[in-house]
Order: sequence, then structure tokens, then C-alpha cells
Amino acid sequence: MDYGYARVSTDDQTNDPQIKELMRYGLTSHTIRTEKISGSVLANRRPVLSGLLKALRKGDTLTVVKLDRLGRNAVDVLSLIDTLHEKAISVRILNLGVDTAKPSGRLFLTLLAGFAEFEREIIRERCIAGLESARANGVHLGRKRSLTKHQRTHAQRLREEGKSVSAVARILNTSRMTAWRAMNPVQAVS
Repeated sequence: MDYGYARVSTDDQTNDPQIKELMRYGLTSHTIRTEKISGSVLANRRPVLSGLLKALRKGDTLTVVKLDRLGRNAVDVLSLIDTLHEKAISVRILNLGVDTAKPSGRLFLTLLAGFAEFEREIIRERCIAGLESARANGVHLGRKRSLTKHQRTHAQRLREEGKSVSAVARILNTSRMTAWRAMNPVQAVS
């Protein structure tokens, strides 16, 4: 039996175009399942899709309009398709003309998933390079500092005067740990 799956990410989006495309392909409203949930959510955490996956039997076909309706993570999508393939359930992606029941469809999906994973790694590398560049330019990343530069300098001066950590914490109106860190800054290793 053929089943269709249509998904949009937000409530202000509509599944209607996907439903029409699935019906044009020959599916009926009784065999199409719809869901409004982000594609970044794993397949087994999407209520409608996980229910549909449990209902699918050997010889069934799961049809989607686009590959990204199954998910945005290439590894998750490929894992889902492999799991279905092991159960003799094929996946059909209409806009690509791909059917995993055919060897050419499996090959195409494997290549496509590989490219998607490659793209994700490139994006990850660019993000890391951007963060490193920001750090090199003195940009503070992460949580906002609890003490200003002036307060940290003041804490170091108070330490030189022999004040205790507790006294400095009271003066700066902060915790003892924050006062200790300000009084004992970590020196950068070159």
C-alpha cells in the first residue's frame, strides 16, 4: 500500500501544496499523513511520522514530495531510509523521481545524502573559523562578564593591598568565586 507524508515546520505554513501533489500522484486523503513540526526533530520524535512508520508493512511505499520532508539531517534521513529498506518498505521522492525500490534510486539517495553531509561539514568548518577569527580579534564570546574591566583591575589592586577574597567580594558586590577570578586572572599562554 502507498502512504504519503507531508510536513511543514511552522503553524503559519500549510501542507496543502504537498497534499495536492501526493493526491495528483494517486494517493488518497485516507493514506496521507500530515504534520507540523521542524525537520530538525528526529523521525522517531515526530508523533505522526513515528506512528506512520509503525503502521508500514513489508511491500508498502512511503511517498514524500521532497527529501527534506523526511528530515534535514542527512544521517537521520539516510538511517530512516535504510531502516525502511531492511523492512522491505520503499521510499519514493516525487520531485527527484527517486524510488528506493530500484537500485538507481538507492544509489542516488546515497550520493545525495553524502553531498548533504559534506555541505553540513563545510558549514561547521566555516562556523569554527568564524569563531576563531572573532577570538583572535578580541571579541568576547559566551556569557557576558559579570565584572567590568575597571572592576577587575580594582580587584587586582585590592589584592595587592592585601585584601581578602571575601572583602573584595563584598566591595564589588559579587560572589567570592568571581572575586577570586578577578584577583587571579589567567595569563594567556603563547
